[in-house]
Amino acid sequence: MNFSNPIRKHFVYKSALKKRRGRIANESLTVIDRMIETFGNKIPYLASYRSELVPLVHRTDRYLGKLIDLIPGPVVFDPDRWDRDPVIHSIFESGKRTRELLSGSKALTQFFQNSSANVGFALFTTEKQEKSVFVSEKEGEIFRRDVLRKAIFFEKHQIAAPSDNLAETQKQFRYQLFSDLFAMAAETISALKQSRAQLEVQRDEAVAKMALYADGSDTRKTFDALHQEVEGKIKSIDNSLKSPKDYVAYVQNLLQKPERQLSARPVLFKLSEMGILLDNASAEAANEFSLAEFEIGNGKKRMATWIRVDRSFLISK
Repeated sequence: MNFSNPIRKHFVYKSALKKRRGRIANESLTVIDRMIETFGNKIPYLASYRSELVPLVHRTDRYLGKLIDLIPGPVVFDPDRWDRDPVIHSIFESGKRTRELLSGSKALTQFFQNSSANVGFALFTTEKQEKSVFVSEKEGEIFRRDVLRKAIFFEKHQIAAPSDNLAETQKQFRYQLFSDLFAMAAETISALKQSRAQLEVQRDEAVAKMALYADGSDTRKTFDALHQEVEGKIKSIDNSLKSPKDYVAYVQNLLQKPERQLSARPVLFKLSEMGILLDNASAEAANEFSLAEFEIGNGKKRMATWIRVDRSFLISK
């Protein structure tokens, strides 16, 4: 029997697996190093736990990739297409407002200034708002007034991560999502330190007031109880940040369950020319399009789509 082929296949597989693991580790370390550069001062000891963070960063990266895949587009953000494109028409009041956003975007302006590319890709995000309005509707031969309907409008537009290719823009957005997670850990650590500082002030005040009253007096006992309570809270915070591992644990906890803090879902819109939300059975002319809705741990939601922008779109006409 010829055993050479199975053996060769085994070594080829092992070699490919080793290369893949090496590539995954390098990609994860690139993310970690960027986070260390941004949050190293706010989350101490990150650099000491680079290797331990690799598996969690890789797992989170796979999850974030699934969220990013939900973003539709790219939509050609041509202001002259305002009356024809359902996305542009529904989000902006006019083609002029579309062009104002593009020309007023520092990110886009800087990108085209520093690049010879005539076309750029970017992430466009906006906040969806709803309000109830009364409209007039015609149903068959019947004309009805003051029908309560839901109107959809968009505000707080932002353009981010422009580049000359969509893959690079997606990569930059992935880094931003990682930054959002690491920022949550940094905010938790900062809040604990601030709370400890405030508790120290309360402790010192309690000690000072205790000195004003005789031993055994009820008032002194009251301030002593307060002092003990505050000391307990300070000790609890100290225990939560006792070692380098405790600091990094706040990051690890977020990376273990990123879905608790970051989520996304596709949202399909069917809007009238006036932005009225229509049901699926409506035969009225409608702007139909989809956006991805991202929700961050603080409850803030933003709609997202990829966009394609020509250099000429930024020029006023």
